Amino acid sequence: MKKSLLLILTIAATTMSSCNDKNAQNDEGALRAKAETENAVLRAKVDSLQSVVEQLQTELEGYMFSPEKLCADAEQLFKDTNESKLKEILEKLRKYHPEANEVKIIEGYLKTIADNRAKEQERIRAERMKAVDVLRKEYDDVNGITWYYSKTTTHRVWSNMSSLYIGKNSSKVWLRLKMSYYGDDWIFFDSAYLSYEGNTHTITFDEYREKETENSGGMVWEWLDVSVDANLLSYLRDFVNGKNPKMRLSGKYSETRNLSAKEIKSMQEILLAYDVLINGE
Repeated sequence: MKKSLLLILTIAATTMSSCNDKNAQNDEGALRAKAETENAVLRAKVDSLQSVVEQLQTELEGYMFSPEKLCADAEQLFKDTNESKLKEILEKLRKYHPEANEVKIIEGYLKTIADNRAKEQERIRAERMKAVDVLRKEYDDVNGITWYYSKTTTHRVWSNMSSLYIGKNSSKVWLRLKMSYYGDDWIFFDSAYLSYEGNTHTITFDEYREKETENSGGMVWEWLDVSVDANLLSYLRDFVNGKNPKMRLSGKYSETRNLSAKEIKSMQEILLAYDVLINGE
């Protein structure tokens, strides 16, 4: 009897505990669901308020960036061809006042600037191509080489002179420098220099392959003909625009002379044409 009563009490206690646990779990779930619902409502309100703030911000900026204020300096910016600033104005106009007449005005300014730039580029292209067209050309059909010389000067080796000329075949373009001495006595030069404003460049050459000599009728001439490398090319671009350009050939004796305006002009023409042939229009 006692054992039966104890068993009944145990079952009853277990059943009550289980019910309490279930009730607690149900309460927890309900609280969690309620909290999630409240959070969702709050998030919706925040999103709605954010949308209102953004709209108000846009309207405020629209008043701040009125077409009149935005375009106050547009005409001067156009005269100054300040393309970047005009693009900034156009971007704001399209954002805040897409229907404003000022949009077309700024678009017109930008189109005119672009058209003028294209015309200038075409003028420069034509001018650059002319730099090649004005040169004297000689074609070596045996070696397939076209030689380009300045028309303003003809460099004979029996002269005191410095000049540049260009060679071009199907695969490459190259530049050469010629320096010569002509007189009634030998100088036997083994060194060559170009100089301007105290800036001197030594011309490296192979005495057996790039130097020549000749004589006739009591006169002698010595000259060199060398390929222009990147270092010399950089120097020459400054040399032809410098003051007091000189050449010197030195050996047993020395000969120094100032280059004439015609020599410098011809060298400038060749350097420009070389740049066009290397880099295109």
